Amino acid sequence: MMKSATWFDLLLPNKPWRPGKLRWMMQDLAGTARQPEQDPRTHLRATLEWLCRAQDACPTAPGSGWVSSGWSFESGWLPGSIDTTGWLVETYLPAADYLVWPLLENRARAMLDVLLAQPDGTSLGRIHGLIAGHVQLEHANCLERAVRSAHTLLEAPLVSVVHHAQAAHTLAALGILANDTVLSQAAQKYLDAVRSRQTPCGWFAGVSAPRPTTLKELTGTLRSLIELAVILKDQRALEAAHRTAHALRERLCGDGWLAGAYDDGWMPAASHVCMSGLAQLITCWVRLSQLESGATWNDAVWRALAWIKRNQRTESDDLATRDALPSTVPIWRGPDAFSFESMNAKYFADALMMDRVGITIPSAVRKKNQ
Repeated sequence: MMKSATWFDLLLPNKPWRPGKLRWMMQDLAGTARQPEQDPRTHLRATLEWLCRAQDACPTAPGSGWVSSGWSFESGWLPGSIDTTGWLVETYLPAADYLVWPLLENRARAMLDVLLAQPDGTSLGRIHGLIAGHVQLEHANCLERAVRSAHTLLEAPLVSVVHHAQAAHTLAALGILANDTVLSQAAQKYLDAVRSRQTPCGWFAGVSAPRPTTLKELTGTLRSLIELAVILKDQRALEAAHRTAHALRERLCGDGWLAGAYDDGWMPAASHVCMSGLAQLITCWVRLSQLESGATWNDAVWRALAWIKRNQRTESDDLATRDALPSTVPIWRGPDAFSFESMNAKYFADALMMDRVGITIPSAVRKKNQ
């Protein structure tokens, strides 16, 4: 039981006594995952509508290609994030087709304009957005700018295992697209570094002092491992991915709940759910099911999706929180308490489309001459 003084210190900056915020917290206190489930298309549409609001309300440049990194009780709409804006391009484009919503493609093109206007650098989200612009839209200059940015990664310090994994995925994809052997070789080097941090049970150790690994870090690493296995045709990467994916499936509760962090040996190290971690984990399981025959992952996918659906509130009067997904459940726990990150919505939308339509997000990459 949390002491009253600790409660006060935690809640004061977030002003939970405001009617909308207090209502959300009281509902979580009464029980989480209690919202009515809708069909997947309805949840997808609601999620994209919230992301459009995050784009239109972005304090950095309202109504432009910039997308807010999210909304919080303390600060309202947060500034635009070049990483978030970039990652969302690969989500908006298939959603535009599936939902028959052409304006989403227009928004994605505006996001690409923002990405191209930035100086070349090490933002992985920006680079992936440029890759999506090239692969899915054949947008001029996207591939060249993505390659130039990728080469800056070769000199940049990588601060975490998930950063190594995502950088390896980025470099491998561009190595294929641009026939760039330097990037392909660097991708293999980073992949080897990631594999060296995996313990026998499938957990990944950090690169600094021992600490629990968050579900967000674990699933970001897992997602990149799966794509690296495909792009580099690396069976060891796929085996490493399987160890992690199977271990997390075994820890998924019957109702779809999963702890937000783990120690080595898969001991839970959090009493909350990390929404973006769980949503991205679903994309990992779906991606593995696309690569393998059988229905090995379906039950876990559907239980986790159902749990997320039951935490999406689609009837609020507050447009900032209606259709949003809380970063943590319950909302007052974890490092991202009292916030609604745009990446939560991105991964949930990806999971819904990948499960429902059978597509791959990000799209498959091929050499120039293929």
